[in-house]
Amino acid sequence: MPRVRLWFDLRLIARLAGRLVGYLTMAALLVTGCRPVISAPPTAPSAIHLTILVDGDVQTYSFEAGLTVREAVATAGITLGELDQVSPAPFTVISNGLAIVITRVSERFETETVQIPFASEIVHNEGLPAGERRLLQVGQVGTEELTYRTVFEDGVQVSRSVVRRVTLTSPVSEIIMVGQQGSFTLVPISGTLAYINGRNAWVMRGNSGQRLPLTTSGDLDGKVFELSPDGRWLLFSREVTASNAGNFNTLWIVATTPVTTTRPTTTTTPALPFTLPVSNALYAEWSPIDARTLIYSTAERISRAPGWQANNDLWLLRWAPRAGNRQTFTTTQILDSSAGGLYGWWGTGFAFAPDGRSLAYSRADSIGLLSFSFRSARAITATVVISELVQFTAYNTHSDWAWYPPMRWAPNGTALYTITHGGPIGLEAPEDSPAFDLGAVSVPSGRQYTLIPRAGMFANPQPSPERVLPSGEVSYRIAFLQATDPNNSPFSNYRLGLMDRDGSNTRFVFPPEGQSGLSPNEQIAWSPSGDRLALIYQGNVWVIDPDTGLNQQLTGDGLSAEPRWSQ
Repeated sequence: MPRVRLWFDLRLIARLAGRLVGYLTMAALLVTGCRPVISAPPTAPSAIHLTILVDGDVQTYSFEAGLTVREAVATAGITLGELDQVSPAPFTVISNGLAIVITRVSERFETETVQIPFASEIVHNEGLPAGERRLLQVGQVGTEELTYRTVFEDGVQVSRSVVRRVTLTSPVSEIIMVGQQGSFTLVPISGTLAYINGRNAWVMRGNSGQRLPLTTSGDLDGKVFELSPDGRWLLFSREVTASNAGNFNTLWIVATTPVTTTRPTTTTTPALPFTLPVSNALYAEWSPIDARTLIYSTAERISRAPGWQANNDLWLLRWAPRAGNRQTFTTTQILDSSAGGLYGWWGTGFAFAPDGRSLAYSRADSIGLLSFSFRSARAITATVVISELVQFTAYNTHSDWAWYPPMRWAPNGTALYTITHGGPIGLEAPEDSPAFDLGAVSVPSGRQYTLIPRAGMFANPQPSPERVLPSGEVSYRIAFLQATDPNNSPFSNYRLGLMDRDGSNTRFVFPPEGQSGLSPNEQIAWSPSGDRLALIYQGNVWVIDPDTGLNQQLTGDGLSAEPRWSQ
């Protein structure tokens, strides 16, 4: 056989053998893939060993893995109370060597009655020598019921706290009157001079050393403070401070003369005030012809400044005393509630005419007259006629307060002395003009007379009582305030001026040259005879002779306001 042929045959045999081995391997793999694969059997998990401390006892337990602390405690047969504490947290997964601590928690409630100490209040009394102290009201402790919660952990007290308070009786404050009478010269006082001092009502009679406190509550808000024409009664408003109250004040009356009792011994004490069925009063005034009749206007309390929304209503109230310090009241509505015009949320001003049958009213942009008559059948009704006298541009304060003109009647009822907002004095808008003119308005014609240009918004003119001049003429004067900076009259100081009823003979009498002026919006009060003026200067009551300018300080504690002078 040739050699080349043999090499070829060997190569063929090797190729066939390789293919045979590949086929055999594939077949083996196919056979193997069709058989199930059997893994090693799983190993059982190890037990978790831990301890539980509860009720002073420690026990060791074994649990299967994966349980939470809460499940382990339940498996151990331990019951948890509502307040019991578990550490670590109940949702924690247990692990070897874990120590679970259970703290037993319990609580106990107890009540006890305790005393509430009374407060001590100081009332300054200008009628006593400086430094002298008198007990005006004996203090009384109150009582309250306290509920305590005591918490125990594993039988040991860990806390005790008050969870409830119930007042059984309220404490009564001790009121101590402390004298602050300065070394001022005594001044005769005709009639009754009333004023607010330390937010209480006071009166002087006879002379400036004879002073009597009419209230001790210390809560007069000054919105209403008026003496009756005969000087026997004081009408005033008291502030309501509770945040959840629907009212911001209440209206009260008190007699200005003390009460004298003779049993068992003779004693003299201030009269007790009594409340009227009126709240949220912005204005109230006595009738000039009937000491048992008054008018008032109301508002609604609101949470934003200024604290009220005026109703711009008007009511007439008659009252009569009854036995046992009881009172009866009859009210008649004169004006329904209204928006009150521009800036009416602040309110409307009113002033009783001397004849008691009409009123002047003032708003931010007008002054008018309101006449009324009454009919009485089963119920009293009022017929009202409204006429506008003067119009002007309302002043924009750009703040949370508004301005309307003060008004005072001439004693003969023929004119109103008031303030009107003037026109621009420069390039400002009319509503921003700083000009405020003092003038008179004839009633009922409405004719206007300017008496003191640029007097200021708080000029507060006050006519005197009528007097007979040496010539036999019956006349009166006008006291007023003049702004020292009339272009900034809301914040300017003022001087006290006097003029005849027609604006002539103007002169300034207080304060003396070189001294600081009066505060804005101070009130002026004439004595019943028209020969003295009372006002507030630097927080104290002063009396001034309008003819000579001589003056005398009457109080010295700097807490006085709102002087009123009557018969």
